[in-house]
Amino acid sequence: MEQHPIPVTRRTVKRKSFSLVRLSLVIFWGLFLLLNTWTKSLEQFIDFQSIGFQWNAHPNFAGFFYLGDFTLIHEDFVVVKLGHFIGFAIFDLLVYGLLKNHKRAVVLSFGFAFLTEFFQLFLGRDGRLYDLGIDTLGIISVYFIVSLKKAFH
Repeated sequence: MEQHPIPVTRRTVKRKSFSLVRLSLVIFWGLFLLLNTWTKSLEQFIDFQSIGFQWNAHPNFAGFFYLGDFTLIHEDFVVVKLGHFIGFAIFDLLVYGLLKNHKRAVVLSFGFAFLTEFFQLFLGRDGRLYDLGIDTLGIISVYFIVSLKKAFH
């Protein structure tokens, strides 16, 4: 059976280039999140735009479940936690725009959020379960907003 190539039209070229833009946005935003979550000192990054990484080959995995520092309010506490929520909400929205399947986008976004928190333990930062919870709230919020928008349109 002879296969016929898909005809190249302006529409297919436009669709492919639009998908490439969406993929680029997901990659760019993912790298931005990694930079913010993995740099040695978020305070140094925010205040002085200083980026550094410190490898810890033997992290304290129990620290992931530590909740004692959640109530320690510092001057950037609200900004940092809003950054988690908004950052992963945007990531989920971008992944959804790329995949056109929101359940898959939620799973991928959650997996990415988990990896960012988990690998902080190896990079001299405090990866925390509650931060993963805040990331997840941002992801789930986008899911519900998009679902509501679809239901009313």
